[in-house]
Amino acid sequence: MRCSMSWAALALVVIARLAGTQVTAETWEIRPVAGVAIPLGSHRLDFNSAPIVGGQLALRLTPTIDAVGLFSWQPSQSKYAVDTRHADVWVYNIGVERAFRGQQPTDGALVPFVGGGVGGRAYDFQSPSLVSGTCIAPYASGGAAYEHRRSTVRLEARENILCYKSPVAPFDQETHNEVSLVLSFGARF
Repeated sequence: MRCSMSWAALALVVIARLAGTQVTAETWEIRPVAGVAIPLGSHRLDFNSAPIVGGQLALRLTPTIDAVGLFSWQPSQSKYAVDTRHADVWVYNIGVERAFRGQQPTDGALVPFVGGGVGGRAYDFQSPSLVSGTCIAPYASGGAAYEHRRSTVRLEARENILCYKSPVAPFDQETHNEVSLVLSFGARF
């Protein structure tokens, strides 16, 4: 998983270089995140809702486009008939966001945004009866951020479309989805 995060960081640097972004004040933003993951459809048959904690890194490429990377953890409870139902779900992805702010930044503005990207999900089941696995997971997001000087407060909703490999035989792979709602506080530097 450390290798995946290294690749994500390298991808952000390459994107910035290709876009011709100069690293200046307020180009980077670090955002601790917290929220809830709500399984939908067939994913709800396998998992309960779970809290989310993690961090997000954003690189402003233009006044309205940001490259973003997210790493988060969900301490989940599966619904499989085993003694230990706990599963650590690790989510990591990179993407792009389009913020609907003017070309000239304003202080104290509410800024809506939309985005999308791709990454992975790693399921680490604590039960020896369940097989842990990793799968790809594209997402679409939207929300709003209140931007004030070098800080932000953001509320984001994400629709995660994920492949899911059953941890029990015959290990079928299906498409599942999950909505997550996260609140983050950012600092630009």
